[in-house]
Amino acid sequence: LAPSLACAEEIGISGVGQSRDFTCNGEDVAITGQGHTVELKGSCGAIGIHGSGHKVSFEDSTSLAVSGAQNKANGGSTGSLTVETAENTVSTKVHAGETAAEIDVSGADHTIDLELTGPAKIQVGGVKNSLSWTSAGDVREPSISTSGVENRIVRR
Repeated sequence: LAPSLACAEEIGISGVGQSRDFTCNGEDVAITGQGHTVELKGSCGAIGIHGSGHKVSFEDSTSLAVSGAQNKANGGSTGSLTVETAENTVSTKVHAGETAAEIDVSGADHTIDLELTGPAKIQVGGVKNSLSWTSAGDVREPSISTSGVENRIVRR
């Protein structure tokens, strides 16, 4: 299946093993299937990465949701973050809007590396998830809540 523009507000990539780059102008992005390599330039709306084995880089998004297994997302900055299912790796800056940025991690064996540029609320559940974070000295510490088994949250 070829990547397609599903509608004016969404960029869609589906199927298996696509390698593409796109420039976002506020569009949402939906990546599904298996094994895509995608580079997103510009300012995207909501980015959804679902399936397995994807490698996605992005410059900016309003939100990032990663579910499935063994996906890798590396970004410049996002407004909120949700990571679910198993063995996903995410590295990005998280910026706050008018309210604190929300970060929600569930599932198992994720590796999350964040730079917080404003107020944030972090929730980590599930099993054996690892979340590390850093922030500038003038950014207050995030609100953190945890549940589950053997989750690790550290400030770098």
